[in-house]
Amino acid sequence: MAASMQLQPAEVYFAQKLAANEKKIRDRAVKKLRKYISVRSQSVGFSEDDMLKIWKGLHYCMWMCDKPLVQEDLADTLSNLLQCFDNNAQAFLFIDAFFQTQCREWFGIDRLRLDKFMMLIRRVIHQCLLMLKIKKWKVTLVKQFLSILEKYVISDGDSAGPDGLKFHLADIYLDELSSVGIDSLKPDILQIFLEPYCTMMTRCQNKHLVSHVVNRIFKNIIDQSDVGKDEEEDDSEDEDEEENQDADKAPKLQFDYTAIADKLFDLAKGNNCLSRNRPAIYDLVKRFKDLAAGIFPSDDIIGSSDEDDPISNADFNMAVQRLRKVEKMGIKKKKTKKRKLEETHEGSEEEPKKKKKKKSKQVVKEDESQINGILDKEPPKKKKNKCKSEQQSKSESNDKNDELEGEGHSTTRNLANNSQKKSRKLKNAADNADSFVGGIGESNGVVSTKKDKKREK
Repeated sequence: MAASMQLQPAEVYFAQKLAANEKKIRDRAVKKLRKYISVRSQSVGFSEDDMLKIWKGLHYCMWMCDKPLVQEDLADTLSNLLQCFDNNAQAFLFIDAFFQTQCREWFGIDRLRLDKFMMLIRRVIHQCLLMLKIKKWKVTLVKQFLSILEKYVISDGDSAGPDGLKFHLADIYLDELSSVGIDSLKPDILQIFLEPYCTMMTRCQNKHLVSHVVNRIFKNIIDQSDVGKDEEEDDSEDEDEEENQDADKAPKLQFDYTAIADKLFDLAKGNNCLSRNRPAIYDLVKRFKDLAAGIFPSDDIIGSSDEDDPISNADFNMAVQRLRKVEKMGIKKKKTKKRKLEETHEGSEEEPKKKKKKKSKQVVKEDESQINGILDKEPPKKKKNKCKSEQQSKSESNDKNDELEGEGHSTTRNLANNSQKKSRKLKNAADNADSFVGGIGESNGVVSTKKDKKREK
C-alpha cells in the first residue's frame, strides 16, 4: 500500500479524497490542499494537467456538498485558494483550469445542483477581481484575465463554453465590478473590461444572447448613469427624501460614454460584424452619444441615426403600420381559433347525446322488427307456453271427441231402441192382422172387428 501511494501522484490522491462520500475526509483534503498549493507554487509550480486534476476533485467536492450554508462556506474556501498563489502565471493557470473544468462539466450538472455551481462561479470571479485590485489594476494583468474569459465564456470560438455560462456571467459581471472596484476603477480600465463584450456583439450568432448582453451590460450602464438617476427622481416625486439622499450618496461606476460609443461604432463598420447585429449596435451608439450630451435616451429609439440608417422615416412608418395590421390579424385569428375551439368543445359535448339518440332509434327499430317477427312467428321465449297451449287444445279436442263419441253412442242407442219399438209395433200389427184373417176364416164369413163395431156404433 505504501509503495502504491508513493507511485501515485499527489494530484490524483487529492482528487480522490476531495470526492469522498464523508464530509470529514473532504474537509481534511481541502485543508491539506491549501498547504500543498502554497508550498509547491513557490518551488516547482503546477502544470496544466496537474491543475485540471485538482479542479476535477474540487468540482466533485462541491458536487457532494449539501445544505445551503455549508455550500456557501465551501464556495468561499475553494475560491480563496486563488490567494495562495504568489506567482501570477500560476494564479492565471489556476483560473484557466477552473473555467475549462466548468465548461467541460456544465452539461452534466442537474438543475438541483446548478445553483451552487453558479454561486461558485460568482465567488471565483469576485476573487479574481480582488486579486487584480491588489495588483492595482495593472493593464497587462487585466488583459490576461480577460483573455481567459474571452477564451471560454465571452466568445463564440471552438473552445467557447456553453450558453448558460455566458448568460450567467453577463448577469453578474457589472455587479462584481461595482462591488470590488467601485472606488478604485477608472473609466479607462472599465473600458478595457467592456471591450470583450463589444467584440462579442459583432460576432455572436445567438440573437438571444445578444439581446441579453444588451440588456444586462449596456442598458444597465445607461440606467445607472447620472442622467438616468435624474430622470428617475423626476418620475418618483412621492418617494421619501431620505431614500433619495441615500441613493445619491451611493457610489457608482464611472464610464466614458463617448469612448463606448466610438468603440461600438468602429466595430460595427468593420467587415467582421454580422449584418443582423448592426441595428442593435447602432442603437447603442445612439444612446451612448445622447448620454454623453446629457440627454437620457428614450425607449422608443430603434436603429441608428439618420446619416447611417438607410431606412427613411416614411418606410419606417409604413413598417409600423404593417406590423399593427399583422398584430390585428393575429388577434382576429386567435379569436377565430378560440371560437372554433369552443364550438368543437360544444360539439364534442353534444355528439355523445346525438349518438345516444341514434342508438335509441336503432333500438326502437330493432324492437319493431322483433315485434313484427313475433307476429309472424312466435318468440322463442314463449315456446313452453305454446307447448302447454297445444297440449291443452289437444286434451280439449280429445274431451270433445269423447263427448261426441258419448253423444253418438247415446243417439245410436236411442235409434236402436226406437227401431226395436217400431219393429215390435209392426210385429204386433202383423199378429193382429193374422189373427183377424184367421178369425174371418174360422167364422165362415162373420166379420166382427173392433173397427166395424166402432163403425156400427
